Amino acid sequence: MYEIDLSTVMLIGIDEDNTKVITMDNEFLISINSKKIIDNSCKFFGSSLTDRVNMTKRLINIKSKLPIIIEESRNIIFFPLKSIRDKCNIWISYNNLEKYVKSGDKTVFYFKNNKQVVIDFSYYIIDNQVTRSLMLDYEIKKRRESLKK
Repeated sequence: MYEIDLSTVMLIGIDEDNTKVITMDNEFLISINSKKIIDNSCKFFGSSLTDRVNMTKRLINIKSKLPIIIEESRNIIFFPLKSIRDKCNIWISYNNLEKYVKSGDKTVFYFKNNKQVVIDFSYYIIDNQVTRSLMLDYEIKKRRESLKK
């Protein structure tokens, strides 16, 4: 079983049963779909994907393609490029993402540790998802600060 950690940069759903996992210094295939990896990782850190979806909806009032906080204390956030119901999805680590640039019809991701990944996906959808993740990150930090008072 694989759980997301701080070194995970991307999950690429190959089909409904297989996912390519990309970490800061490794790439490998596992026989589980990307949605199940996200759900298992949420459960590993004490919640479920359903609970995380509901939390994101409450915090940023968005209903589709929701970014998910996998683990709160380290603020591990992943965002999907398709519907979260899709078992063959691409999930990207918001925390490890340094920048992303349009390259023709593709998008190049630059992650921490000089990791680069090119995917054939719309830059504009990715930009929208990063913005949503930024909103979630901001709301979580704001909530944490209010608890300190």
